[in-house]
Amino acid sequence: MNFLVNFIIIGLFIFPFVAFIHETGHAFFLKLFGGKINEFSIGNGKILWKKNNFNIRNAYFAGGRVVPNTINWMSTTQKSFFFLGGVLFNLISALVLDVTTGYELGVFRHYLDSFIFVSYLNVFINLVPLTTIFGDTDGKKLVELYKR
Repeated sequence: MNFLVNFIIIGLFIFPFVAFIHETGHAFFLKLFGGKINEFSIGNGKILWKKNNFNIRNAYFAGGRVVPNTINWMSTTQKSFFFLGGVLFNLISALVLDVTTGYELGVFRHYLDSFIFVSYLNVFINLVPLTTIFGDTDGKKLVELYKR
């Protein structure tokens, strides 16, 4: 398949799906500890579509967010799991598919390989403590949590 078609499919379908899994990880740990989700978004920018507290934003291929009601009541350990939830879900999904499909880094067989690669990349990027145009990474939030 040609590069442009692959780029479009990865950007428009795989990135948002990886982001959805990532945000589901945050939501899972928030709900596990008894928290309330104010917003679960895929993408950034203006809201294109909204249903209850779930929405898809116009740059739907660019990350996402889970906004809790508050996390002040959580212990440091619970906050750590909340911040790392997305990374854990991306890592687990990538590892399961990696092991079951025989993924080889740099070898493109099908779009599942792209999903695995983008998931691993998302894990790495989110663990690096940075401030991006979309806000702080999970790694930066974790570093800030333990600085206090």
